[in-house]
Amino acid sequence: MVGRGVMSKRWSVGARSETGYVRNENQDRMSYVQAPFGDIYIVSDGMGGHRGGALAAGLTVETLNQSLSSLDSISIGPDAIKGAFEEANAVVYERGHAGNAGTEGMGATAVVLLVAQCQVMVAHVGDSRAYLFTRENKLERLTKDHSRVQRMIDAGILTPAEAMVHPEASVLERAIGTSPTIKVDISSWIPLREGDQVLLCSDGLHGYVSDTEIAAVLSNQGAPQELAGQLVSLALEKGGEDNITIQLIVCGGGDKGGISRIMGRLGIVVPGIVLLSAATARPGISNS
Repeated sequence: MVGRGVMSKRWSVGARSETGYVRNENQDRMSYVQAPFGDIYIVSDGMGGHRGGALAAGLTVETLNQSLSSLDSISIGPDAIKGAFEEANAVVYERGHAGNAGTEGMGATAVVLLVAQCQVMVAHVGDSRAYLFTRENKLERLTKDHSRVQRMIDAGILTPAEAMVHPEASVLERAIGTSPTIKVDISSWIPLREGDQVLLCSDGLHGYVSDTEIAAVLSNQGAPQELAGQLVSLALEKGGEDNITIQLIVCGGGDKGGISRIMGRLGIVVPGIVLLSAATARPGISNS
């Protein structure tokens, strides 16, 4: 991606997570932590239904945070992310293959955003997504789902609209903790300008709300917390059949410390880390 100029070092952040109308439990988790180099935002969607999805997402977020919270140089960002995902995968895989029927085969998705002054880096496994919405009102998906239907889209078998309602829409081909090794997709550093927005979300949003509808909401005037609420409301209007988790990070115009206040009201604060209760999956892993 070409450079986008200089931005303010201040960030305005909104966060929201909802169980939805169908699920009995919110198995999504999200977090925010300050590191020496900048800030880290994470959304994870647990896989395994009542068989450990929430545990898998929690372990994923905690391990990623612990591994990345001491990161002090953007130059080692990609290597640090790769190592953090590998550690998270090992932790979840070990717990999911320890002979406990309640957690057997559990796993999780994860999307991670590193923020270092005027640039961001995105890493992900699974189908939790990151989007960039520019101040010119253009929406760009920064991640590609590791799912069966995405492979069909790439092959020209399905359109994105058909994929949203396909019976295998929730089947993942890559996830944390489902195999002994993991491959993580990591972007280069992406320069941002003041007014650009980065959206992290679980499939409880993008599985029901189209990219066009997401862009329409993000184009509205409003604080990030208001826009996050509008996106959640739209997903609920579409049926609310899954957990919905959103973090919206806007370049400039606010105090990044607001995320601590927002998530502190919604979640559990762990030393230096804010955790909040994203949905369910397995390679041939159904996210349901």
